[in-house]
Amino acid sequence: MVKSQTEIGSPAIELSAEAFKVFCEGISGMFGLNIQCNQQQAVAETVIGLEERFKNLVAVDCVKAEGAFEGTLQFVFDREGLFTLAGIIFSMPEQKTLENTEHGSLEDAEGLSDAIREIGHLMASAWQRVFNEKLDGQSHFVKTNTFIGYPWDKPEEKIGLAGEKELLFVSYEITIEPYPIFKCGVIFPETIIGGTSVSLSEKAAPAEEESEEKAEAETEIKAEEEAEGKAEEETEEKGSDANESATKEEPEASAKKKDAAPDANATDDVAEEEAASDQSKESTIGGVSKTIHKMTQSSAVLPGESADLSLALSAEEVMQKEVVWGSPDDSVQQAFTKMQHHNVGYMMIGQYGVPEGIVSNSDLTGAISPYLRPIFTKWRRPSDDATLQIKIKWIMSRPVRTIKPQASLAAVIENMRKFGGRCLPVVDQQGKVQGLVTAFDIFKVLSTLDISSAVKSSTLQTPA
Repeated sequence: MVKSQTEIGSPAIELSAEAFKVFCEGISGMFGLNIQCNQQQAVAETVIGLEERFKNLVAVDCVKAEGAFEGTLQFVFDREGLFTLAGIIFSMPEQKTLENTEHGSLEDAEGLSDAIREIGHLMASAWQRVFNEKLDGQSHFVKTNTFIGYPWDKPEEKIGLAGEKELLFVSYEITIEPYPIFKCGVIFPETIIGGTSVSLSEKAAPAEEESEEKAEAETEIKAEEEAEGKAEEETEEKGSDANESATKEEPEASAKKKDAAPDANATDDVAEEEAASDQSKESTIGGVSKTIHKMTQSSAVLPGESADLSLALSAEEVMQKEVVWGSPDDSVQQAFTKMQHHNVGYMMIGQYGVPEGIVSNSDLTGAISPYLRPIFTKWRRPSDDATLQIKIKWIMSRPVRTIKPQASLAAVIENMRKFGGRCLPVVDQQGKVQGLVTAFDIFKVLSTLDISSAVKSSTLQTPA
């Protein structure tokens, strides 16, 4: 009987639920949020069916799998999901994020593309951790590209899905208070599912068979030992009289002889045990050698070490060296133009390298009127346009909290946790800015390591 795609993909379904959970735990730990992730169903689906599920704006992060799974996975988030997660990553005001989940446009979503890409990196890291641990032969998951918009008209061109082929879709519902529940899921193309028929229970079978064989061997050895014991007892009974007389006549000589010459049978037993031990070592040394070789070829670190190693990095090792500057008298519109030109999320305000304030993309977005958006064009008034002329000095954050280049990443995270903000300028002894460390820079470091180990560190806990 030919197995269905769902039956063949059962290991992927089970592990994907665990990977989504690890992803949510990572976001929860970084931002101190209450996140619930529930797997809904795993079904054979087509692009037409996906279009029915996701009728509005979506974000798709593509991740390439190498190893037991070969191919590209697509992680799909509906409009509520992409704006909720992007708002959290960008630390946008709650009301602003809620507004985006209801009325956010494609233009609004494209402005948050950096955050959505970062979500893809975090997802790939979560999957790599779970699948490497639970599935033999899985190499790694690499984030490739991100699509924001409506992919179903040209799915192969936009997200790499052939419209006529059947695929496996596993759907999830995620709740992040106080935002609305959103839908997301992972698409397993047929090319990935078709070559993987090993279930999790089947994967454990070799170990179980080995255990059974070992138990049978121990039973046989025990039976042989009992038989030998009975034979020795019979022999001892037959020769007890002779042995007794010999013992009476020469007790001291017998004792000396016994001390001087070890029993031949005992010597043989020891030799047999040593031989069995050597044989056992030979049977296992191949597997151990392979495991050690695999470990030496891997870039992974031992459990519990990843967080310590990453948090020991200094600020100057992870900072962005390119810093965009503006004047306190610049308008919001001028700041928008400058930040978009350089594709940055933060801009320093000041001169001669000395910071007077700092402004973020979300600060600018929150300062302008919501009626400047295309969706509200018909209600737009001259007073709304006037918000673009607000001077930066009225909305920038000050005083500016800074760190030294030698400060550890752990100290940077603790500073963000304690005082808020998602960007810290790195200044030298003269107080001049050398670079910026943002939450994105921290994500890039942590996304290459074990998320669970990093999340367990108390320095990563952020108040809600």
